[in-house]
Order: sequence, then C-alpha cells, then structure tokens
Amino acid sequence: MFSENRSRNHYSQGDYKSDGEIKLQELLFLKSKEIHDHFTKLKQQRKDFYNSSYVNLDRAWSRPFPEKWSIGETLYHLVLMIRLFRRFSSVYIPILLPVAHVRKKRGYKIEMHNIYETYHQDHKKAMNAPFLIKPPAGLEEKWSINDVQSLLEHETDKLMANLDNIEQDLAGQIYYPDPVAEYPNLIQCIHLLAIHEQHHFKLTKKYLAS
Repeated sequence: MFSENRSRNHYSQGDYKSDGEIKLQELLFLKSKEIHDHFTKLKQQRKDFYNSSYVNLDRAWSRPFPEKWSIGETLYHLVLMIRLFRRFSSVYIPILLPVAHVRKKRGYKIEMHNIYETYHQDHKKAMNAPFLIKPPAGLEEKWSINDVQSLLEHETDKLMANLDNIEQDLAGQIYYPDPVAEYPNLIQCIHLLAIHEQHHFKLTKKYLAS
C-alpha cells in the first residue's frame, strides 16, 4: 500500500530513464478496445509532457506563479483524481453491472468532449477542483517528483487492472452520476481522465512558458 509518509527515496531511480523519461509499462490488453485506447493515449500524454522543453523536473516543486500549482502539485492532483475514480468505481461498477447486462445491446458513446474548455467558455473562469483532489501543502517535504510520477503510474495501473475484464458493451452502459460531464459512461470516463490530464499539462506548459 502507498502512504504519503514514505520517504522521498522510497522509489527506485531504476523506474526512470536517465533523461527523466518515465518508462511506460506495457499496457494490459483490456477487453474494451476503446478503454484500452484511452489509457494508451493518457500514458503517451504523460510521456510527452515529461519530455517537453518547458518542463524541468529539477524544479518540479517551484510554482510558475504564486497562485498556480507547481509541476509536482499538478501531478499529485492527477494522482488524487485517478485514485478517487478508482475507489468510487470499485463500489459503483458491481452495483451497475446487472443493469448494464440488461442494456448491453443498446448504443453508447465512446468519446467525451472537453468539458473544461466548455466550462471556461460558458462561465468565463476555470473549473475549480473539489477539495478532495486538491494537492495538500508540504508535498515537497514528503515526496520527490519521481515518487509522484511512480505513484501516478501505480494508481493508473491499479485502475486498469480493475477494468481489464469488463466487456465494452457493458462498459458503455455503466453511467456515472456526474451532471457536469452529462452523465458519462465508463468508456467516456476514461477518455475524460485523459482530457483532464492534458488540460492540466497544457496549462502548466503555458504558465512555465510565460
């Protein structure tokens, strides 16, 4: 089990390439091709972000502006998001599976629109993160940036393992109670996780380039 109280050096530097690029573990082949593809995209986005010329992981805990998250805080926010979704899904999916079996021959969507851009256009401000997934203060005293990268991959792999046996026709009929995202199904939720991460990566690079 992972704990925030682990030392900064708990994770082996062998998990990373010498240039700081994370080694992407071979993806499990999930029964749902669309979920598998969304996870592939999500992991590739992380790799691209870490290799961006704007991203200096040696300064991962330095905020680009006082009110904007650092790289480390941003990645920890993504950890909390994946973890919250995984834990909720571990309870929610078994409850909805009987309904999904009844509905499995119905049509379903496999992609999401960018709700973060839509929200910004409609409300003229960014969507606020719920307190449950806001990075706490003092992270840099507990974690190195490599720790947080490893934790993000660990949480993602645990989520993938939880979903690996769910057939696509069932995943398309498991709808989540999220009115802001217009009640997405499980496939759309994984796409939304990728959209959410890319949203933060774009903002972070924008702030770092300023």
